[in-house]
Amino acid sequence: MSAASGISASEDLLREFSDAVTDRNIRFLKIAIQNEALVPQGSWPSKAADLSNDLTQLDEILLQDTPAYILARLDTGEEWLFISYVPDTAKVRDKMLYAASRSALVKALGGQAVKDTLFATSKKDLTPDAYAAHLRHVAAPKPMSAREAELAEIQAAERQSSTAFEGSRARKNHVGAGVGVVWTAEVEDAVKSLAAGEGANLLILGIASESEGVRVIETKEAAVSSLQSALPRAEPCYAFYRWQPEKIVFIYTCPSSSGVKLRMVYSMGVSSVTQTAQETGGFKIFKKLEASDPSDLDLSFAQDEAPTPPKATGPPSFARPRGPPRKR
Repeated sequence: MSAASGISASEDLLREFSDAVTDRNIRFLKIAIQNEALVPQGSWPSKAADLSNDLTQLDEILLQDTPAYILARLDTGEEWLFISYVPDTAKVRDKMLYAASRSALVKALGGQAVKDTLFATSKKDLTPDAYAAHLRHVAAPKPMSAREAELAEIQAAERQSSTAFEGSRARKNHVGAGVGVVWTAEVEDAVKSLAAGEGANLLILGIASESEGVRVIETKEAAVSSLQSALPRAEPCYAFYRWQPEKIVFIYTCPSSSGVKLRMVYSMGVSSVTQTAQETGGFKIFKKLEASDPSDLDLSFAQDEAPTPPKATGPPSFARPRGPPRKR
């Protein structure tokens, strides 16, 4: 199998790897690039009870400035840790060559056998302490977006707060099933006016803490350039922005400083608010925007959907015909 660099695994490498898989005593298999091929450079047996303590062998196996790949048998015995050792002090060409050949080597050896990958730029990255830090990083929760983190907090708060049971029935939601469903006549009229193109083009809604119903916070006129500054920064809100006739944008902002329950109420109300607004106003939402802070809103839709200037529709013009050639 060839890599993007044109480097391929040699028959000797495939054979030695097969032998290492069979021999459970083998801990490390070193691989290098020589003469445009991936070749084995030796194997080493286990000397310690686990991989972490066996890593001290690599200080002698690896050279200070020369890249190499290491296959290290995990303590399960069945799987391997793939180590890509490319020192910062290595030649630039070697760095590029090893980076381009890595994925092809893993495929050639059978990707299923490699459970984990570790990248090292010095021998300090291959100590027992460094490996322990790597395992902690792998086991740590994956980074979440602001929206994902918000939902995770909401779910956790809901699990802690919703403790009521009735016999074998499922637990009740302490927020209530009617979040965002109760609309006053004022809200309905405001949505209808916005959809009809009447009055201000920005309608800002909120949820009343007492009734958990929808209320009108404010209506105002706003250009796209001033839209971010027109929205509340200290409290969550829903907003409907009539950017163009029949193009209404829904906006949901919820500051990270808001209380967990408040964020939960607003997050759970998004679907109901958007659906009820479309049914009430008789329109379809053109674009949905969400952000923790109004300043983070992505307003690129205004450039992407900018109207194309109309082409001239006047009568076609004709070039003036040339006169007869002059006589000499």
